[in-house]
Amino acid sequence: MRNRDTNTATVRVANGTQKVLLDQELFGQFSDGYWENSRNRSWEVLGEAEVANEANPVGVTFSEYRTYDYKGYSVNNKELLSYVGDRMLVYSRFANYFKLSEISDNEASFLEYAAERTIFDTTTKENLESVLTDWNRPEDKFWFNRRTSALGLIETYGMDEILNALNDTSYGMKEMRKDLTQITKALKTF
Repeated sequence: MRNRDTNTATVRVANGTQKVLLDQELFGQFSDGYWENSRNRSWEVLGEAEVANEANPVGVTFSEYRTYDYKGYSVNNKELLSYVGDRMLVYSRFANYFKLSEISDNEASFLEYAAERTIFDTTTKENLESVLTDWNRPEDKFWFNRRTSALGLIETYGMDEILNALNDTSYGMKEMRKDLTQITKALKTF
């Protein structure tokens, strides 16, 4: 998770899946990714923002935000999704399936790595187990912590339910794009 200043903006979104998309991917794209070098400097505020889910009304709360030359962010644009859409779908599908509003960075990495090993768009038990095998490096704290988080995720939800979530076709690219459209609208509301 990101370190945030106590005097930061809050982005209020409609549901937990949208919060996960912002936390796990989009805020990184604002601060050091897709929008990093834009002339519009509101990305600096968004790169450190908090997220509140199931908030009404949706939008950005930060008085200085409107002082930037803000034109809006289309987080649903084809170019961005061509780079990171697949991993965003992994996070959002998992969050949507379990009705989560938060996924740790290590858990997100496990899901992403498992999904990358997918053949023909179906994540298998073998995919998940191969990631755990690769991350079995007790001498390396980074990989040990990632593996520990992944095992905790499996203990919490079970291998079969994680596979059900990752392979759930009721939440696909179309549904994620709807969530991204709502996030775009929230970013334009302050």
